[in-house]
Amino acid sequence: MSWKKHATEYVFKILKPKPSVGDKSLSELKIAVQKTKGSAAKLRHTMWQSKTGDYKKAGFTFAHDRGNVAKKSKKKD
Repeated sequence: MSWKKHATEYVFKILKPKPSVGDKSLSELKIAVQKTKGSAAKLRHTMWQSKTGDYKKAGFTFAHDRGNVAKKSKKKD
């Protein structure tokens, strides 16, 4: 084999596109961190509303709507 063929193979080996496989645990960590930031921001806003009294007009911005949830019936065998 000539040196040109070796050089060409080496160059194509380097320049060949490689699949981008991400680290799943890292992406899960980033998602968890973002959820935590969002939850903390919601809590801070709710605490601010309770201190200033803004919730008295229309309720809390992030209030739970638990009263409208249909209850699951128990199946009888």
